[in-house]
Amino acid sequence: MCGIAGIIGEVSRDTIAMMTSSLAHRGPDGEGTVCVEEEGFAFGHRRLAIIDLSPAAAQPMSDPSGRYWITYNGEVYNHASLRADLEARGRVFRSRSDTEVVLAAWEIWGAQSLHRLNGMFAFAIWDRKTRSLFAARDRLGIKPLYWAMPRDSLLFASEVKAILASGCLRAEADPEVTHNPWHFPTAPRTGFLGIHKIPPGHLLMWKEGRVHLDRWWSIPVGSEDPGWGKAREELAGLLDDAVGLQRQGDVPVGVLLSGVLDSSTIVELMRRWDVNPLHTFCIAFRSQDRMFEAVGEDSRYARLVAERFDCSHHEIVIAPDIVTLLPKLVWHLDEPAIDVAALNTYLIAEEARGSGVPVLLSGQGADEIFGGYRKYLACLLADCYQAMLPRLLRNGVESLIGRLPVAGEQLGFRTTRWATRFLGFASLAPVERFLRSDLSLTPSMYGDLFKDSGIHPYEGLAEVAARKTAFADRGCSYLQAMCLADAETFLPDHNLNYMDKAAMAMGVETRPPLLDHRIVEFVFGLADRFRIRRTTQKSLLRSAAARLLPKQVLSRPKAPFGAPLRAWIRNDLREMVDDLLSPEALRARGLYRPEVVRSLIDADRRGKADHAHFVWNLLWREIWFRQFTDKPLDLRESPSAFVERVGTILPGVTSTPTNRREVQGVWRGW
Repeated sequence: MCGIAGIIGEVSRDTIAMMTSSLAHRGPDGEGTVCVEEEGFAFGHRRLAIIDLSPAAAQPMSDPSGRYWITYNGEVYNHASLRADLEARGRVFRSRSDTEVVLAAWEIWGAQSLHRLNGMFAFAIWDRKTRSLFAARDRLGIKPLYWAMPRDSLLFASEVKAILASGCLRAEADPEVTHNPWHFPTAPRTGFLGIHKIPPGHLLMWKEGRVHLDRWWSIPVGSEDPGWGKAREELAGLLDDAVGLQRQGDVPVGVLLSGVLDSSTIVELMRRWDVNPLHTFCIAFRSQDRMFEAVGEDSRYARLVAERFDCSHHEIVIAPDIVTLLPKLVWHLDEPAIDVAALNTYLIAEEARGSGVPVLLSGQGADEIFGGYRKYLACLLADCYQAMLPRLLRNGVESLIGRLPVAGEQLGFRTTRWATRFLGFASLAPVERFLRSDLSLTPSMYGDLFKDSGIHPYEGLAEVAARKTAFADRGCSYLQAMCLADAETFLPDHNLNYMDKAAMAMGVETRPPLLDHRIVEFVFGLADRFRIRRTTQKSLLRSAAARLLPKQVLSRPKAPFGAPLRAWIRNDLREMVDDLLSPEALRARGLYRPEVVRSLIDADRRGKADHAHFVWNLLWREIWFRQFTDKPLDLRESPSAFVERVGTILPGVTSTPTNRREVQGVWRGW
């Protein structure tokens, strides 16, 4: 995995060097650029060396004739079999890298070569003879790829900040995203006017100043029922092969272990391949924070799995003043894609890098593919709720539950919180029910919050339309439609986005074996009962792992890869919230009604309602505005200057059976 950048059109060595330098965190093992000013193309690359650590695998890379140049980010796990096929056709290779295989495959098969690749990738190839560019992104959108066309030039990069570092365009906020009722933008939007994301499974072609985007892969859907035993055995074989492929590399490969079904299954399969020692990494939080959040402890289950499979386990215990980490994460994610789980990923990646493990496998994607989110079951149960209770009685129940507190001074009331959330959407129609279940602003809350909601009405927003389109009828069941919508939007634009950038901020590659496209295609071709069987979620995956994992892990309900956000909003982040979201600051921003924001913050602090995610979203967006659009840094001069300005992490490591790290910091204001 690496960082890539490029310019087609008006190019200079200084510009491509600045773009490439801004991606230094993604590739700590090397840097390369090629710039042919008279031909109008320049490529840059920052290298994280995983396969073939020799200089022969350095990028940008050309074919033997020098006609084609590639800059590539990702891993193609079946590169060895593809290499053998290409060698049989007479191709001679100079390295053992998958980069050279991808370039050679494209030379022979063109765009059809994408269908032969098993992996995660984002790359661009320049043809010097035809003066054309070909760029592509992997099927599920595991690797990011952005582009822009200021004036007559095309720019592309692994991160938005590299495009901004070119100096060719200003950072301007996109109103369609700053008014987004959800906590992340969907492709092609990025939060920045004029900067776009190539959607998952899409390719981009440029020639004679024109850009053409085309979809080369989409998730196939079906409703086959091959029988429980046959489906379980086929899935087990696919899982074993996917982990076997993704464990490869010339560096140590570990596992991001949260102690739930998904990552625990990966650990067991890794041990089956006799990886010794297998490093596993987990986050733990302060006991008082977990009490207020009212959630279980991932670390206890992670230790159980690590001990069972004799892993070298690293547990990072954090007691943070989150204020020094939050601006850092906003900077690295660069889109306004907001999730506290990015903090976990960043700290685990930091520990992994320090332990000499630059590659981590994760269980990402299991919930979207196998039907694991609680909201799926809740949306299905809402049909029963509506059938059992008449509307008038439901109104009374919803009113009563809505008046109950969701937290006390030191303790969160999880059952009340969940009931309040469920009843907030349970009486809605199926599509609206699903959209509302995702912690978004309701249309009425949106209208109250935004000062200019009349100019940018909820129903007229591009983000609302995009989510409804993703949920549009494609001839599948309600459950499958929910999973499909999340797999095409929430997964790539949010979960995979923060996972990639938070880990790459520390120069660590993450790989999601459960998103092997063969697994995705297989599961989306099955009937609903293989996802949710009665009230058991991820039923097929759970069945396939039943003979492998401890019963405590198998029977454990869905646990989010989150953090004690509610405690942090009330305590650690209280001063920052009161500063950055003060009435004066909000009036200066001009987006929100200050009195509405203040009332929601106060209700959250009193335990009357759960608005922690709302406050977190506003706080993240305000920091994003200040970093990128209010007084943006000159990235061309100092890509890391902002991080230096807001403060650094001051870790203290104690000698315990597992590695424990306490993160500290002080908020000094802006």
